[in-house]
Amino acid sequence: MKKLSLYIFLFLMWCNVGVAEKISFSDIKIGDKISKYFNSQQISKYYVNADPSPSGEKLFGKDLKYSFIAMTSEDKIFVGDYAFYQIYYENNSKKIVSISGTDISPDIDSCLKKRSEKVSEYKSKNRITSLFNKHESEDTYPDGVKTYNVGFYGPRKIFAFSCYVYPDDSVEYSFTIYENEYNSFIYKKMNK
Repeated sequence: MKKLSLYIFLFLMWCNVGVAEKISFSDIKIGDKISKYFNSQQISKYYVNADPSPSGEKLFGKDLKYSFIAMTSEDKIFVGDYAFYQIYYENNSKKIVSISGTDISPDIDSCLKKRSEKVSEYKSKNRITSLFNKHESEDTYPDGVKTYNVGFYGPRKIFAFSCYVYPDDSVEYSFTIYENEYNSFIYKKMNK
């Protein structure tokens, strides 16, 4: 009887591990608590002790207003989509204030196609509505990086879909959602 109980226990443990669900990155919502998606062990494991801003001020940390966690596709936390993920949260409330996903694209055309598909996906999920103002831009920076951006600015948050072309011709797709208050805080700190 003890052996049978042991086998049942081991089988149930295997089933629990075998069917653990991955998170769909597109389902994470700004304003939800980080604990809705990650347990405390995961938060500790993926916590990032970030470098200071260009002015030398530290912007992220457990003793500051905001913290963030980061992971890669190799961590097998999320269902597909991106190679790199970041989730920013307010330390006091544990409320998610921004999410970001980044992926490598083979060329600019592929990146722009993915950007259009992701915009359509978020519109079809009714996450981007008529309350948002659309803004498109193409910019070239002094370091040679070219950006192709589509942003949707709403009353409480911003959706940004971007393609970056670097001087070495590598191309990166990036998707970010920001809470407006968080975005203003970071913008002020980074532009001191």
